[in-house]
Formats: sequence, structure tokens, C-alpha cells
Amino acid sequence: MALLVSREEAKSKLEERSQKGLEIKKTQVNSNESLEAARYEYKKWDAFNNELLKRIFSTDELAEEYSHSMGVAVMRIGALSLGEKITHLHKDIDRKIRCIDSIIERLELIPLSMVSPDLSSSAAIIPQPSKTNKVFVVHGHDEGAKSSLQVFLLQIGLEPVILHQQADEGLTVIEKFEKHSDVGYAFILLTPDEIAYLKSEEDKIDGERQKEYRARPNVIFEFGFFVGKLGRSKVCCLHTGDVSLPSDVIGMIYKKYNSSIEEVFYSITKDLKASGYAVA
Repeated sequence: MALLVSREEAKSKLEERSQKGLEIKKTQVNSNESLEAARYEYKKWDAFNNELLKRIFSTDELAEEYSHSMGVAVMRIGALSLGEKITHLHKDIDRKIRCIDSIIERLELIPLSMVSPDLSSSAAIIPQPSKTNKVFVVHGHDEGAKSSLQVFLLQIGLEPVILHQQADEGLTVIEKFEKHSDVGYAFILLTPDEIAYLKSEEDKIDGERQKEYRARPNVIFEFGFFVGKLGRSKVCCLHTGDVSLPSDVIGMIYKKYNSSIEEVFYSITKDLKASGYAVA
């Protein structure tokens, strides 16, 4: 395991995350509604921390240590009082902060990465700047995730292409799609928009069927189109919930988010830069 950034940068970023956790803990909680809001902020903070650890170290060892720094699962949490629920949330935050602080203390023991590009090899050359700032956004029915991603991409200086927002110009859907697919990168939002089950289970009662949550068929079609056109390294699949992932596409960039797509924005920025995009 090695550091992929300087110790000073790693320490600064981790201290910032630790401080953010303390701020979440200090949030005033006096109702079930404010508790849910605090839990939502905790989940976003926690997911970001995990992704950050994966990005600043050469292995996932410390990210896994962080992920496992949890207390004993509480059964029947719905039966707990508001005060007890708040206590459990604060304990979870404290455990995560202690883990971050422990990693900070060990930074001086972790060597810096000595990996440097071999300029004699064309495969190791730093990616050239992208010739376009356009990126395509393939989406299903989750308007919130689509809008959040679009706003984020605009904020970092890119031009997100969303098909239904483009002029029809008398084109068929496939013609319109082909016209606007001249991009250098594509994001695929896989969200659980449909429920499917095998035809052999059609006669079973609903509760006995083995159901599968799937993205819309057009999303899967466009997913495959961009993998073929751009290559797997230029297609990023963002997924959530229990949505089924294509089983025959390996080597893809998959990023899972839970409560909010904002959880993976830091990771997205890293991948765009690696692909030659000059992002803010």
C-alpha cells in the first residue's frame, strides 16, 4: 500500500472529513424528521469518505478498514426512543471519526507511491486533452439523479447532452440519438425503474415470484451503444438500489450510490481528468 498524493494533501483532506463528521454530530436533532435529515447527511459523508480513501491510497485496504468500523447492529431500531436513535447515530459517527484519525496518525508510516509513467511506452503517456467538452447522459425515470448530474457537469465546465432536451428537427429517435452521440464520454444512469420476473413464474402469486429490478430497455440499448463506440474506459455506469447490472460487460466503470448521486461526484471528477477532460 502506498500514498497516491502527498502526505500533506492526504492529511488535509482527511482532517477536513473528520471535521465534517463533527459538524454533522453537532446538528440539532429534536424530531424524527430532523433525525432522518441527519442520517441522510451522515450517509453522504460516510460514502464520500470511503471513496476518498480508495482514491488517495494505492489499495483498498484502508477503505475496507473504514467500512468495517461499525458497531454491533441494532435490532428493532424502530422500537427505540428518539433519544436512543440519536445516541446510536452519534456513536456511528464517532467510530468513523476515530478510524479517520487513526489513519491520519499512520500517514507518516505509509510510503509515497513511486509509480511514474514510462514515457517510452505509448500506453503510459498521460491522456491528451479531450477534443470536446460534451458528455452524454443516458437516464431512466429518476429525474432527480439526472438533474443533479446535469448541474454538476455544468458546474465543472462540461456540456451534458440529454437527448430529450435536444431539438427534434424532424428526425426519428434513432437518428436524433446518432446525431447527438458525438461525445467523448458517456454516463449511464441505471436506476430500478422496472420490475421483471421469469415467464415460468407468471402463475405464482406476487409474493412468491423472484423479481428483478431493471433499468429501462432504452437505457440498456444506449449503454451498449456507447461501450461499442467509445470503449469501456469512456463509459461510466452510475447505479443505485438493487438494479440489475449487465452480466456480460466486464471491465466497466461502475459506481454505486445510495441516498444521493452526489456521493460519487469526487470519483467522477477523477475519472474525467484521467480521460483527458479539463474539469474545474
